[in-house]
Amino acid sequence: MHPERHDAAPLFDSLRRFVEREQAPFYSPGHKGGRTLDPWFRDNIAAIDLNNLPDTDTLHCPEGPILDAERLIADAWGVGQSFILVQGSTTGNVAAALSALRPDEPVLVARNAHKSVLAGLVQVGARPVWLEPRWDERFGVAHGLDTAVVERALADSGAAALWVLHPTYYGTTGDIAALADACRRHDARLLVDGAHSPHFAFHPDLPTPGERAGAAATVQSVHKILSGLSQAAVLHVDPEQLDTATVRRALQLIQTTSPHFAIMASIDLARREMMRDGHALLERALDRARRTAEEIAATPGLTVLRREHLTGPGTGLHQLDETKLLIGTAGLAADARDVLARLNREYGVQPELSGAGHLLCITTIGNTDADMDRLVSGLASIAAEVGTRPEGADADLLADLLSVRPAVALTPREAFFAADATVPLAQAHGRVAAEAITPYPPGIPLVMPGERLDADVIDLLEALRTAGNPISASDPSLGVVKVVR
Repeated sequence: MHPERHDAAPLFDSLRRFVEREQAPFYSPGHKGGRTLDPWFRDNIAAIDLNNLPDTDTLHCPEGPILDAERLIADAWGVGQSFILVQGSTTGNVAAALSALRPDEPVLVARNAHKSVLAGLVQVGARPVWLEPRWDERFGVAHGLDTAVVERALADSGAAALWVLHPTYYGTTGDIAALADACRRHDARLLVDGAHSPHFAFHPDLPTPGERAGAAATVQSVHKILSGLSQAAVLHVDPEQLDTATVRRALQLIQTTSPHFAIMASIDLARREMMRDGHALLERALDRARRTAEEIAATPGLTVLRREHLTGPGTGLHQLDETKLLIGTAGLAADARDVLARLNREYGVQPELSGAGHLLCITTIGNTDADMDRLVSGLASIAAEVGTRPEGADADLLADLLSVRPAVALTPREAFFAADATVPLAQAHGRVAAEAITPYPPGIPLVMPGERLDADVIDLLEALRTAGNPISASDPSLGVVKVVR
């Protein structure tokens, strides 16, 4: 014991330092440091950190103001029933799996699905049929699913459901109306991970909302884009396709019994804000983002994903949320991670993330013209200093990554609960993976839990390790991998 060390509060101190730097915020949550929050709410967040009291209602079996708030949410988004979530879209995705899927039932899933979808598959034991999203070499990202890919898979697999990402992290979507139509014709449910789509319903220039396109269930993170506190999310359900009592039962199983009332209230307030002023607020946000995209795209070495890059109906790049700024940096003589670090350190600008050849900036109703000006000027200065280079990556290695797919031996649930072992990569030939292994690029898992590590997969992983590609795995250096014992 060292009592003197406990004068420190390292996490609190790091947060305070970050806030006091006053960065231009291009990350979630959408309220951007409280700018769009109701003033009384912002000043009294601690006071409303309450318990399940007679005056406050109970999330697990609401009968009063929480139930009233959920009914208003359903009306605002134009759906049959909505449920408040306090543990982010992850809870909604797991609840959707528990409500709509059955053990060993085939379900079509985009391979670039969020890990919470994998969590739902593990909990239910459904058998995923992984589908390849459309790859975009220009920006180094995966988009949505082509409708033709889904049509073939529905016909071949007899899947009970299609689970899509709508939109992707980068604001791009497949043709959700065409995908919903395909599901109807094949008697399959459409499940939508719409974590980044809570604003779609409130402006016609945004992509088609999944919850209004025929989805049985749509999950949305109110905190990512709108004025919700972190972990504020909603689950929209079509009662004609999913039994709402079953959904409530699933949520009772996985949601905390001590929900934060400030999180719930922030959803209530975000809904009110959208219904009162949403169109005008989003109109201004779109105008700022479009103007900024044009200015950045005029900077040598930089590109921005815009409507001109869309590939048409039926494709995985059918629509675009223009409030997201996906900035291609492959034309700069600098790594995207270095560009992000310099924006933060030297210009007081914090993007959401950097990837192989791109930056993502999330703009919302909380951003200002001053934020946009700092982003544009910071990027222009960095671009002028580092200069440009011809675009082009290791195309052969990337082509292999996109073409090699391991054989499925177990469901994700079977792999999760199987006894596992940690072995050197070179000794993993023929073993079944107990973890996901995801190279960047493309940010799509090369190996999913339950897939076999055959020779071509091992060779490719060794080539990635030699090339120095960033890899998300239990051992990012790929010295060892987790396999089923």
